[in-house]
Amino acid sequence: MQWVKVRVLGKGSYGVVTLAVNSEDPSLPSIAVKSSRLEDSHSLKSLEKEKRILDHLYGSPHILAFLADTVSFDDQLGGLAYDLFLEYAPGGSLSDLIKKRGGRLPEHEVQDYTRMILKGLCGVHKNGYVHCDLKPDNILVLPLLDGTNYLKIADFGLAKEPGEEKQYGDYFRFRFRGTPLYMSPESFLFGEIEWGLDIWSLGCVVVEMLTGKHAMRWVGDVHRNLESGCAFVMQQPNVPEYMSNLGKDFLTRCFARNPRERWTAEMLLSHPYLLPEMAVMSATNSMQVRQVELLPERWCSLFEDGHQQQKQQLLV
Repeated sequence: MQWVKVRVLGKGSYGVVTLAVNSEDPSLPSIAVKSSRLEDSHSLKSLEKEKRILDHLYGSPHILAFLADTVSFDDQLGGLAYDLFLEYAPGGSLSDLIKKRGGRLPEHEVQDYTRMILKGLCGVHKNGYVHCDLKPDNILVLPLLDGTNYLKIADFGLAKEPGEEKQYGDYFRFRFRGTPLYMSPESFLFGEIEWGLDIWSLGCVVVEMLTGKHAMRWVGDVHRNLESGCAFVMQQPNVPEYMSNLGKDFLTRCFARNPRERWTAEMLLSHPYLLPEMAVMSATNSMQVRQVELLPERWCSLFEDGHQQQKQQLLV
């Protein structure tokens, strides 16, 4: 089967993401192809890590699906590239959705999206991973047939894998990773990377969905100045006054400064703020959700061992 890259969806430090269609069977869903130059060892390692993690989490309904990997010549990158074939999210990112809706989502919608993100985080944390860069740009939107949206967590290139501390020691602990505005105090100041980092980041995402603004604000040069860095992490997150009392209580569990007091993803799923609508999904809507959750078998069967063999030959 021949997949043809048709347009660029985005670019980053890792490389480029393109939309690809199947030239032999146009009825097949489009896919996203995330590519990095083979000679760029840092980006290549990041994509290979993402592949390992997504492969392990495959089948999680709120994690973007990994389909296959291969090596190809990429015109955008001007050379041989390592490609990850991923599920395509036509709705773009959560950040795009927030901007499209004028910078503020209604609270009932925020509750629904928060529940979806938490379900994804439950799977991530149960398998021993920490995402490390949870933010609206890394949460993708899949529109449903009834006009609502379904969210999936993506971009695991910075994630922590089980056993990294033992492998890399202090280099792992104090290596700066993630996006500062979404980092927990203990991660920003001391390089601590545990599941609590993702929970703090989730709180920041909730605030951003409600207000269109970051929960935290820059204070001087937080990267180079210790005083500015301390001031940055000691500020109070910008929780909107108009948020419901239950919502504010939910955020206090996300923004607990002591990571040991921060609630887990599983605990937060049981918070009253997210409970009222848990059982409201109709049978019809459930069917529509399954269309997003479960990738067509005939689609997945197209990605055979040939891709793996080709990659092994070129990466030796």
